[in-house]
Amino acid sequence: MSRASPLIRPVTVYALVALVLLWTVAPVAWIATMSVQPEINYVSVPPRLRLEQTSLRWYAATLASPEFVGAMRTSALVSMATMLLCLTLGTLAAYPLARLNVPHRNLYLTLSVTARMVPAMILIIPMFLLLRSLQLLDTHLGLIAVYTAFLLPYVIWMLKNFFEQVPYALEAAARMDGCSRLGALVRVIIPVTAPGVVATAVFAFIGAWNEFLFGLILSTRLAVPVTVKLSSLVSTTFHSDTSLVAAAGMLALLPPVLLVFVLNRFIVRGLVEGMKY
Repeated sequence: MSRASPLIRPVTVYALVALVLLWTVAPVAWIATMSVQPEINYVSVPPRLRLEQTSLRWYAATLASPEFVGAMRTSALVSMATMLLCLTLGTLAAYPLARLNVPHRNLYLTLSVTARMVPAMILIIPMFLLLRSLQLLDTHLGLIAVYTAFLLPYVIWMLKNFFEQVPYALEAAARMDGCSRLGALVRVIIPVTAPGVVATAVFAFIGAWNEFLFGLILSTRLAVPVTVKLSSLVSTTFHSDTSLVAAAGMLALLPPVLLVFVLNRFIVRGLVEGMKY
């Protein structure tokens, strides 16, 4: 028993990692398989997947749809704009909360994050009426404003934690060299905390890209995000061509996955530093 005990912990860790990977990767792998196989192959019991019948024609059909391509373009535009706006406003708000003696700053952070816990379904009607009065319904600007309002408290909270860890001596040295507070923020604070800023940016992008409820209620034709377009595909083509829906889902999954893959090194560093804090 004493010889086997050192093996228990690593075996348990590997088993848990394998279970988590199975739980997260298996559904995506199955959707990817559905997107390149005829429906009859994977609805059979048991499934009969055939390599010779693998085809990309469902991807081609999806990309040939102007409505789906437009929805992807809308999601990309809205998500990028939301990310940039959240980073800009979040940085300007997080810096004084982290570096200056702002009265009741902890109370402000607590209230802002707590307000975000209100179910979106409760706020959707007043949000709809507000955007209608501003003539921003079914517009990119309206979606950007709503997404930013709901993601900004989290962005401020995350950036504040990263900014607090920068030694005050670095900022003091920059101030002595003639930098203003804004100059010190841009030239010292942000470069030092770049991994955390990147991790926050990815969080904001994915949060905007995955949003469904607000896109469903606040857009109808001109600014439909890809999540809403996917739901319409399911409702209209689910019983006729599931492979087409699976291909559309994989294409919708591609941008955030590529973003995480490209920025993986910065994201891991940012998350590790955040855990230390």
